[in-house]
Amino acid sequence: MTGKANGKGVFHWESGEVYDGEWINGVKEGYGVWKGVHGDSYIGQWKNSKADGYGVHEWKNGDKYEGEWKACLRHGSGSDFFGNGDVYIGQYKYGSPNGYGQYKCVNGNVYAGMFKDG
Repeated sequence: MTGKANGKGVFHWESGEVYDGEWINGVKEGYGVWKGVHGDSYIGQWKNSKADGYGVHEWKNGDKYEGEWKACLRHGSGSDFFGNGDVYIGQYKYGSPNGYGQYKCVNGNVYAGMFKDG
């Protein structure tokens, strides 16, 4: 026995964070749910204890991202729903809108086109 989490399980940190999901050799790997101490949460795929693959992250302030992740960064196709009502749907590269996307403002303004580095 190596003493490392393997399979499905729940881990509670002293800080109040909780992860309920799959583990391989002590790291989050596969599908899981993380809940932070300040009301943030992530539900989705993990790789090497980082959001990686498809997942949904919700922040306490009402912002929400649904889409693809790579090493805890938005990467690939996804949608940002901001607490103020604005919405971005499109491509991301290493955390920033990059490629084709559409940004819709709550006031009705819309930009559809290419984004580069946000």
